Amino acid sequence: MSDNLLIELLTEELPPKRLKQLSDTFAQCIYSGLLEAQLITEQSRFISYGTPRRLAVTVDQVRPQQPQQRIEKKGPNVKQAHLADGSPSPALQGFMRSSSITQDQLVIMKDNKGQDIYGYTFEQSGKTLEELLPDLLHKAFSQLPVAKIMRWGDSSFSFVRPVHGLVVLHGKKIIDINLLGIQSGNITLGHRFLSSQPITLSGSDHYAEQLKEEGCVIARFDDRKKLIHDSLKQHANGLEVVGDDNLLNEVTSLVEWPQVLKGQFDKDFLNVPSECLILSMQQHQKYFPLKDNQGQLQPQFLLVSNLNTSDPHFIIDGNERVLRARLSDAQFFYQTDLKTPLIKRLETLKQVIYVKSLGSVYERVYRIKDLARIIAKKINADILTCEQAAELSKADLTSEMVGEFPELQGIMGKYYALNDGYSELIAEVIEDHYHPRFANDTLPRSQEGIIVAIAEKLESLVGLFACGQIPTGDKDPYGLRRASLGVIRLCIEGSIPIALNELIEDCASTFTSHQINSEIKTKLAQFIIERLKGYLKDQHFSFEEIESILPFAESRLDLLPKRLLAIREFSQLSESKKLAAANKRIKNILKKNDVNNDHNGDFDQLTECAETNLINCLKTVSTHVELAMSRNDFNMALTQLIPLAEPINHFFDEIMIMSEDLTIRSQRISLLLAIYQLMQQVADIGSLDA
Repeated sequence: MSDNLLIELLTEELPPKRLKQLSDTFAQCIYSGLLEAQLITEQSRFISYGTPRRLAVTVDQVRPQQPQQRIEKKGPNVKQAHLADGSPSPALQGFMRSSSITQDQLVIMKDNKGQDIYGYTFEQSGKTLEELLPDLLHKAFSQLPVAKIMRWGDSSFSFVRPVHGLVVLHGKKIIDINLLGIQSGNITLGHRFLSSQPITLSGSDHYAEQLKEEGCVIARFDDRKKLIHDSLKQHANGLEVVGDDNLLNEVTSLVEWPQVLKGQFDKDFLNVPSECLILSMQQHQKYFPLKDNQGQLQPQFLLVSNLNTSDPHFIIDGNERVLRARLSDAQFFYQTDLKTPLIKRLETLKQVIYVKSLGSVYERVYRIKDLARIIAKKINADILTCEQAAELSKADLTSEMVGEFPELQGIMGKYYALNDGYSELIAEVIEDHYHPRFANDTLPRSQEGIIVAIAEKLESLVGLFACGQIPTGDKDPYGLRRASLGVIRLCIEGSIPIALNELIEDCASTFTSHQINSEIKTKLAQFIIERLKGYLKDQHFSFEEIESILPFAESRLDLLPKRLLAIREFSQLSESKKLAAANKRIKNILKKNDVNNDHNGDFDQLTECAETNLINCLKTVSTHVELAMSRNDFNMALTQLIPLAEPINHFFDEIMIMSEDLTIRSQRISLLLAIYQLMQQVADIGSLDA
């Protein structure tokens, strides 16, 4: 009879940052294993449970035994199964002997290649749930997303954390298995402090309810998370709760019976930058800071206790004392840092090694400064601001605050720059030059910030490529994939009108003590272009559209989206297919004849009507396309190509390109080259001819 199945592992405290993923993966693996074993159908549903000390899952409509199994055993090929006299070959005899069958029980079936083979089919009773569960659980354990597993005591067993209890219930029946050295049963534990006695589970149907009522445990992760979320909002009393989903998930993973409480801290701490206070509260204490509707941090915080008590003031007092010590440290670090101006910290950077073969961070700073100056000059940005911000960009790395909270690099540089009397813009650039730090992160707020951010990321890319630190497989210790995507976003979304290969050349020129050869530059350009493909795909451009603009990927990145939109609009026109097909045909002809990119425009020997019509059309169209391209009006440039469609078709219909006269042949090929180069001004439209 089908019934609900409950599996629970009682463990020591599981890693809180991975609990949600662990519980979901464990439940999904159990469900998939039962489905593969034909113990459930796709109509069955499962519920995952995860608390600091347990992983559990319930699955409904689980059969106690597999259905009858039809077994197929495959034997030798029919053509090779008999000797010359018609008697069974040794291979066929061995197959019949191993299957305990006679020749009249053989059937002919197909193998994986569709060839006839001898085989044997029979019905076999399905295995029981009790027989299948050990292997199914071991398989689920092997698929859990953990980098390291633990052993405990003197046993040879291993798991994410030491396991102390195992519950396996099918309905009310205990499924008798031994796993990780523990015998299954129906006994579990409730809350570590609020429940003193073991809990005997009555069955699999009311697992969550019984844990809640008898053990003060809310077993479902999502139930606890919602309870905490709603309670935080209620206790905030209209203030903004500061904390992302990651913090909420982590706090949910630390408690089984949550109670939200409000604490306070001294207003004097608000003189410290709010980012420091927030990070200290969130990272060290897992508290939720509060802001008013103007975004100002308030001297209050919310904490989530794992104890529900009628008089929580002892819990609140204890947490306030701990936080006071944390914030006092932050205040001390900040006040100490203010005594040393950023400019004086530059000398200290000489002692900080960036990468051994690339020297110190001090040397890196001046490469960034040089590149920022070059870029700023080319696009008429504020050169002095870019230079000063770049020079000070890494100075806060030697501060006490960044030493304690590396996440604050750049942010603290902003505050220290303002304290030193630098402009708001310079301070802002120092903070922003790390952006974008991850996918969908914001860009720097100013053009100068974008310039310094490009310089910082490109310096890293060029330098690390030069010393052989090129990412391979899934290894990217210096985050170069992220840096290249940052360069792409900064150039495109920040509208930087400089070609990619030019930026790489400019950056390479700042490495005065290193020789950056053309091979390194080419490798880096291709590396960035690979990231560019993914970026454009995420912008919902098709594979064909992206392929069409790749010849221009090393030019101005900021123009690529405009080219792509023009190509998309152009491809909707009926004439575009004719031009794309013609472009592709011309490309093949030029390739076969090994034509270089030069032509002199001399077509004096081409006098046939189809030739002169095409030449005249080409001259007119070239003028219009050139004007459109000078304005970067890619839509207009492509539209101007349309009149070429018919003359090109007539040319191919009426003219033999490979003339016996070598002069005429050369001029006809030159004419095709001129047309091809004109059509390639915006994109490789031949790639649109699927």
